[in-house]
Amino acid sequence: MSQSPVDDFSESAISSYKQGWRALSRLLHEDRSFSGGERHCAFLNTAGRRANFSDVSALTGFGFSDDGRGLATADWDFDGDLDIWITNRTAPRVRFLKNNSSARQNFVAFKLEGNGTSSNRDAIGARLQLVLEGAEKASRIRTLRCGEGFLSQSSNWIHFGMGKKTAIASLIIQWPAGGTEKITGLQANRFYLVRQGSGKAAPVPLPENRKTLAAGRQTTRPPSAISRTIAPPGLFMPQLKVIGNDGQSKPYLPTGNTPLLINIWSSICDTCITELTDWSSQAGKLKAAGLEVVTFNTDHLDGGSSPTNARLALEKSGSPFPDITISEESLKALDFLQRSLLDRRTPLPVPSTFLASPSGELIAFYRGPVAIAQILRDLPLGNADLSPEVRRNASVPFDGIWVSNPVPARPNRVASLMADHDEVSLGASYLRHCASLLESETLDSNGKRNLGDIYYVAGLLNGLEKTRRSLAISQLSRARDLIPDDVRIRLELGRQHFLTGDLLNAEKEMTMAARINPDDLALLMDLGLMRFRIGEFQKSHDVYSRVAKGTPHNGMVLYHLANNEVRLGRLPEAIKNYRSAIGRVPSLSQAANNLAWILASHPDDDLRSPKEALEITTRLCRETGDKSPLYLDTHSIALANTGQFEEAIVAAKKAIALIPPGNTPAIEGIRKRLALYGAKTPYREVAWAR
Repeated sequence: MSQSPVDDFSESAISSYKQGWRALSRLLHEDRSFSGGERHCAFLNTAGRRANFSDVSALTGFGFSDDGRGLATADWDFDGDLDIWITNRTAPRVRFLKNNSSARQNFVAFKLEGNGTSSNRDAIGARLQLVLEGAEKASRIRTLRCGEGFLSQSSNWIHFGMGKKTAIASLIIQWPAGGTEKITGLQANRFYLVRQGSGKAAPVPLPENRKTLAAGRQTTRPPSAISRTIAPPGLFMPQLKVIGNDGQSKPYLPTGNTPLLINIWSSICDTCITELTDWSSQAGKLKAAGLEVVTFNTDHLDGGSSPTNARLALEKSGSPFPDITISEESLKALDFLQRSLLDRRTPLPVPSTFLASPSGELIAFYRGPVAIAQILRDLPLGNADLSPEVRRNASVPFDGIWVSNPVPARPNRVASLMADHDEVSLGASYLRHCASLLESETLDSNGKRNLGDIYYVAGLLNGLEKTRRSLAISQLSRARDLIPDDVRIRLELGRQHFLTGDLLNAEKEMTMAARINPDDLALLMDLGLMRFRIGEFQKSHDVYSRVAKGTPHNGMVLYHLANNEVRLGRLPEAIKNYRSAIGRVPSLSQAANNLAWILASHPDDDLRSPKEALEITTRLCRETGDKSPLYLDTHSIALANTGQFEEAIVAAKKAIALIPPGNTPAIEGIRKRLALYGAKTPYREVAWAR
């Protein structure tokens, strides 16, 4: 993991930092953990002269094999001792540990209520000091905190253990916003409510009808790789390819408009053979249910099995199902599809089974062997008339109350996962297939937005390859038509037009993006540059003027304003903005060179300042070690305009020597200026003459 950036937040500086986070995220998604097996622990302070603690986890009931995370305390049953709630990364996700200590000690507990103005209503931040009576008064101090430990919040009852003591002298409260109250007349083994400013503690009666909590016994199940996952509606299977007898891949086309059951198996997998044997004995049930069953063999991908092994395995199982050799690309696509269903992105095992509806929509994925009875129970979930809630309820083995809406299908998630693993073309192909299936449906506004998102991501992926940019533009254009108010699509479409050299359409899309999001200054900067490149100097100037109002100290904006003012013939304004840009960004050498060119070559004596130009070009040439032909050319103009013609000739010849031979216009331009220098004549920029 790279170190967090501190000062430099440029893309090049933080790329390794981002890469580290992406790698960490991938490892966690793939079921890794950089802090796994953290068991909850309890330590006993042995009260020695030096702070010594003993691990008493097993004695106190903490000794579970959980991978622990959060812990919060609360007197859950109001019996005067603190009980504990713990959360785990592994099952069970939540445990309640009831404090059944037989050593009865005294206590007192307080709930605070701030006034809601000077102090927050929950009194977070209050400091309580409990003073106990005795030969030597003892004090106990607690602070009401918001958050304790890892993602945990203990009860806002402030609990004081008193041991054998029974007499309370006072309670001193320092409220969060200041102010102190001292409360007396308190008794042990009571619960009190203290309202800010009241100066007293009101006893709180115990809750009625408290239920007796009985300990539950956990039945630990052995780890298993077998699972059943129900997919959300609208997640499509990829277009699969199989290997024909000629060794070439070709699309796999199901034989009819029926539900499809795909089994991935290998002849070296005993569990696969057992499953196929079971399915074969119940083939009649599958046929009666209208299921088309196909088994995809993967032996050719492990390099150690021959076709004979697969044939013998099928004969042993008695399989009546079509057996086809799946292509490596399709196996990858199915692997990424199942990984995208959950955040636990572990590789596709054998056997694995995919249940799909007649429309090509994934219904369920089974990791490991699956019984025919389970498949037949899940088959009705492919009914298009069922609500997403029905399918979600079928995905869990118990009833409950959902706190959010069903998660929609996300084909883009599948494609993004493919792209993250350098399978960009596979991701783009999957989205293209999904889009083709959705285009045949009648879509509402949400459906159009979903389809537009699919085309957008497909365009992003295809746009990464120069040879597929025309396809990317086509897909992004379709996305724009479906979601015309989406600024992301407009910007990416404009970028792709720009990369293909179509500057007019690029400017058109960026203009629409700016209308959608007129406050995006970065977008306006890009739009201004695009308009400059197509020669729309006044429109470009208008855009940069808007940006300059929002960022008046932005040197780059002033530089672009000056560039437009040069083209518009507004040289005094250009000179002023170039100077301001350099003042704000001294390293902006291009602005300095442009300014020097004007000051050295302008035909107007009131604008020309060759001495200032010479100071600028001398610095530029020194900083670049006389290796920039552009700066040397400007330097020669400044030298000639100060009467230093021999030095100007030397600088101009250095510039010509540095220009690649193929750049004839640049070389010819400097040679013309050389001829002037030889005649003791300074160069003047005729284009600026009025």
